[in-house]
Amino acid sequence: MFTRLMRQTVSKKVAALPVALAALLAAAGSHAQPKAPAGKAPTPPAAKAAPADAKAAPTAPKPAPADAKAAPTPPAVAAPAQAPKVATPAAAAAAPGRNDEAARALAARIATFYGSVEGMQANFTQVVRKKGLKKGIQRKGTVWLKKGNVLPPTKAGEAPTVENGRMRWDYPDEEVFYYSDGDILWTYERRERVALRLPVKDSRLYQATGYLLGQGDLAKDFDLLAVPSTLPGTQALELHPKDGTAVMQKLTLVLDVKTGAVVASILIDPLGDSTSLFFKDLTYGPQPNERFAWKPPAGVSIRTP
Repeated sequence: MFTRLMRQTVSKKVAALPVALAALLAAAGSHAQPKAPAGKAPTPPAAKAAPADAKAAPTAPKPAPADAKAAPTPPAVAAPAQAPKVATPAAAAAAPGRNDEAARALAARIATFYGSVEGMQANFTQVVRKKGLKKGIQRKGTVWLKKGNVLPPTKAGEAPTVENGRMRWDYPDEEVFYYSDGDILWTYERRERVALRLPVKDSRLYQATGYLLGQGDLAKDFDLLAVPSTLPGTQALELHPKDGTAVMQKLTLVLDVKTGAVVASILIDPLGDSTSLFFKDLTYGPQPNERFAWKPPAGVSIRTP
């Protein structure tokens, strides 16, 4: 059961985004879900407190610190009726408008917004749809992200380097928790008393959500395509990997037109399955490192892909 779940939700690769997705993977999560009510984003339930041997998940996001800034209330987000058709990187490269001024402007807005914040906290709904299944799986929880530190060059002429960001995803209903200090991604299933250890470089979650950590260069790593968004007050940007990837065919980011903050994303994997994330109750500000640290409790079985 654990192995199957890991391949679907935490892929070997998501927890796609970031999921990096989260996806988020075997690492970050492929989960298919039932359709959400039209025109309305699923409302995440109050997060249950995490078990005693896991970092506690607050029943609701804690108030942001005084110096944190709240993102504008995102528009209602409806899960798509079906997974969008997958375009190959070659098709994306040939598509009209590829990497045009509109697409580059959207990528710049995303980079500017996340480059200005230190961390993020939000409730989310995750939706996974898999080919061959009429219904998908919907999961809800709370996420915390922290941008990696910028390290000065060690030699003259070298450019500064940026550490991997930290992240934590709590799924209280399933008692599943993801912790990452930037090097290792832990997936802990408390009911099964099992933990999966995965390097973040193999995590689909990081690939699907790296943009939320201010990491990567969208214009450098992807062919960009501005596409219509059906959500009021938003714009959408499709990202097609230039060099190909084993974990995604494309990633669509839906951003608030006023701020550039991403309020939803849809990741399509090589099999054509989709993992969608819808964020709400977003706040931005510093996040303590302790929030992302985790050690396996005694008696927990530790596995690797």
